Amino acid sequence: MASKNIQMKIGITIIGTLLITTILLTANKFLPHLALTLNSNTFINALLKFQSLAFILAIGAMCITLKVTPESKHLLTFGNLATIAEKEVWLGINGKTSWKSNGIQFSFFISMATAIFMFLGVYYTDSLNNFKWSFIPLILLISLTNSFSEEIIYRFVLMGNIIGSTPKLSVLLISAILFGLPHFAGFPSGIIGVIMAGLLGYILSKATYETQGIGLAWTIHFIQDVIIFTAIFMMNTKN
Repeated sequence: MASKNIQMKIGITIIGTLLITTILLTANKFLPHLALTLNSNTFINALLKFQSLAFILAIGAMCITLKVTPESKHLLTFGNLATIAEKEVWLGINGKTSWKSNGIQFSFFISMATAIFMFLGVYYTDSLNNFKWSFIPLILLISLTNSFSEEIIYRFVLMGNIIGSTPKLSVLLISAILFGLPHFAGFPSGIIGVIMAGLLGYILSKATYETQGIGLAWTIHFIQDVIIFTAIFMMNTKN
């Protein structure tokens, strides 16, 4: 009976995450019909409406998880960065250094790769001259809420409900795959977007699992979003 309950909980968690993902992926079908003006710029207004929806869904999912699995609340902390990262050669982790050290390295190298990729997107859309300092507050706000919503949905909710009842590798892969799939319609999009997001998702999931907190994952995610949304603003707003 206990085994069936655990399997049911895992299944409901995955289905719930997929449902939220589906809502977000189809949001462009119904959000434009929502008479809500948060910004005079059409593009920014659409972006803010989407972020508001994602934030509401994330808060709802977080509250349900805390109710169903109260012990999951420890994941809402920054976590223990002194924890030694478990060895994974393909990620360059030797199993001898802390997550504080690995976190700094991952932040730097992932950010460099993201910056190069996004720069190419800005360059080839002839948008290099579209940067505006006035967009910085909005970019920071959207990056903060987007990274928070996604970390809650794809890290906290998933891990909070299935850690302890599912092998570690399965937890990391489920989180990475579910995080990667929505980025098929993101930026970058398509298979490349899924692979890039999936790889990032795996690293963030590993960090969350081993430090027992979403703090490091959220920080790395936030930095990437600042880079990505800066480029998106440049490509979608003209001087």
